[in-house]
Amino acid sequence: MLKLFGSVGRLIIVGLLIAIAALTYSASSIKAELKTAKQTIEQKDLAIENAAIQAEYLTQSVKLSEQANAKLLRERESLAKINARHSAELAKLNKQFHFAQTQIAKLRSSNDKAVNDWANSAIPCDAISLLKYASNKSCDENSSANAVPVRDTALRNNPAVRSGIKF
Repeated sequence: MLKLFGSVGRLIIVGLLIAIAALTYSASSIKAELKTAKQTIEQKDLAIENAAIQAEYLTQSVKLSEQANAKLLRERESLAKINARHSAELAKLNKQFHFAQTQIAKLRSSNDKAVNDWANSAIPCDAISLLKYASNKSCDENSSANAVPVRDTALRNNPAVRSGIKF
């Protein structure tokens, strides 16, 4: 029986050794899988952290873009107001220009021969060059900066001069 037990004992020992080897192999492969899983978890943690940083960056970019858009909208409103004022001023100047043109047309088609001759004659170049040297100090008594004083009494009797036409 001892012989039988010796043989069975050896088989049991060999079986136990194989079981221990299989368990050791299984434990080492589980350890390797655990190490790989830990590395994967660390990589995923880094990816999550990077995504959070990128999300914060994008949030800040959106805030800055919104501020820039608000500033651009304010500038656009300001430019619209400036354009409106410019258009109004331009319309006013056009109205004044057309009024002056109609006044000139009335003078040129006047029934008074002296006014008609005066309005339809060209101004001599020498007279224009004299106007270049006129200063504000030499303006007439109503202090108009656009008027040139007339000292000749013959010209003062001219109806165009009496009507307040300025050069």
